[in-house]
Amino acid sequence: MRQHGLTLIELLAGLVLIGIIAALAMPTFGALIDSQRRQDTAQQLISGLRLARVEAILRGQPVIMQALEGEWSQGWNVFVDGNRNQFRDDDELILAERSGHRNVKVVGNTRVAARVGFDSTGRLINNGNGTLAVCLKDSPTSHAQIAIAVTGRVSLRSEGFGTEPCA
Repeated sequence: MRQHGLTLIELLAGLVLIGIIAALAMPTFGALIDSQRRQDTAQQLISGLRLARVEAILRGQPVIMQALEGEWSQGWNVFVDGNRNQFRDDDELILAERSGHRNVKVVGNTRVAARVGFDSTGRLINNGNGTLAVCLKDSPTSHAQIAIAVTGRVSLRSEGFGTEPCA
């Protein structure tokens, strides 16, 4: 009578093949995770900026989105700037707070290096366009940039950068 099933050698050979395929797929999987983290950070930044702009218009007061510890990579909070000094005091209302991803670096140009503010009409307080670049921690290449127009409009760009701000 003939037996049906796998021998131990056949089972081990199958496991070795699965291990080799998994080892070959790991770098691609890591790149996919990094790409998703960058995209998630960019989308969260856009949501925070849009929240700040809408709240400024609805409340008729300036609303500021500020980088935690002066670095966008650490995270940010959105608060009502009741005393109009563009810095968060203990008595000011925090509308939202987010923490950053470990492997994602966010760099703002000089106008939005540590904070972005909107006035009661939804326009930028700093009177000029701003750009936030989203990169990997160890890479100078930016794969996403958030452009903030002087009118307060926020948009995501994924190509056509003149320089690499994360270098």
